[in-house]
Amino acid sequence: MGIALAGIGFRTEIQTESTAELVSKLFNKNVAQIEAPDRGEFDIRSRGDVMVQFFDNVCFVYSHDLVWHILSDPTIDGQPLIPVTGSPDLLLAFCQYDSGGSYGYTFFERGARTRSRLQTTGVRGLPPILECGTPKDFEVHWFSASTYFEEDDCPREEWQKIFTRDNGAIRIAEYDLTKRLLYEALLTNFGVCPWETDRQSETFFFRLQGA
Repeated sequence: MGIALAGIGFRTEIQTESTAELVSKLFNKNVAQIEAPDRGEFDIRSRGDVMVQFFDNVCFVYSHDLVWHILSDPTIDGQPLIPVTGSPDLLLAFCQYDSGGSYGYTFFERGARTRSRLQTTGVRGLPPILECGTPKDFEVHWFSASTYFEEDDCPREEWQKIFTRDNGAIRIAEYDLTKRLLYEALLTNFGVCPWETDRQSETFFFRLQGA
């Protein structure tokens, strides 16, 4: 089924016992903490469902409604997320929706939006790639990587562009490039990609009241 997560990541001194208060402030709503739900009973794409993970001092808050407008509109700033999260040096908004082919990230550094990239497939009103700001070093390494076209047995217009790194040891198809860049953004800045790690986390589930 793939990954379906979107949210924010930041380093914090917030204690896990204050998680409900954090979520309440982020959404300006009362919240109720719930037990870990069964599959199908909870979806961060649904209005009102919020998941929070702590990996030591790194916090991830997952909610589609929290970040989609930020990812899809480069003119939107980080308010009120920045002050509520303690004005971290870096706050990263992101999404990985494998089923719909949407991947993206937005960097807020010292409160200012500095870089964003969003890749979508067939989303009304959005181009296939929407980006602004100066690419980060980890992005430049890929944008300048060697490429070739995987021809297969198909018409030329269906050939896949492949990016290669490390003398061909790493190969990424163009349609997977933003997905790879998101992985590297998380790993480079937080030391963990939540859905690609064996590290243990403290995880909490919430429902917004009146959502």
